[in-house]
Amino acid sequence: MKKLLCAVALVGTLAVPGAVQAQFTLGPVAAFHDDADFGIGAYAAIPVPSLDENLSINPSFVYFFPDGYDYWELNGDVVYRFEVSEDVPVLPFALAGINIARAAFDVNVPGFGGASGSNTEIGLNLGGGIAFRAESLQPFVGAKFEASGGEGFVLFGGVGFTVGG
Repeated sequence: MKKLLCAVALVGTLAVPGAVQAQFTLGPVAAFHDDADFGIGAYAAIPVPSLDENLSINPSFVYFFPDGYDYWELNGDVVYRFEVSEDVPVLPFALAGINIARAAFDVNVPGFGGASGSNTEIGLNLGGGIAFRAESLQPFVGAKFEASGGEGFVLFGGVGFTVGG
């Protein structure tokens, strides 16, 4: 697993500097995790035209609001948008990447004292969705499965704003 993480980090480090000079996308994201309920956060989509015109690196952070504990996820996904006719109002995409999930709790029981703990795990994301063609905004919706780390099914959506270039 460490070798996989190092390989993804290396590819991202090599690809991102050239992409940052071009346009990229930033925006809010909302998510629903089957175990951790509703979450909100932010994402970026950084194109990597040196590898493929349809490829981007998409980091995101989502803070979820489950009952009784704190939970957040940090994701680093590679997204591929499939080419479709310009007449089609949506662009399908597939994603795969790394997920770092952290859960923490802090309980104080009167007369018994308190207890706290946390756990951080690394896992994999695999999913897809659709992005809608719009002039200035870039809305999208999708779904992904998380193996290990967040372990679950997540529905997500957001709106991107173009920056740079």
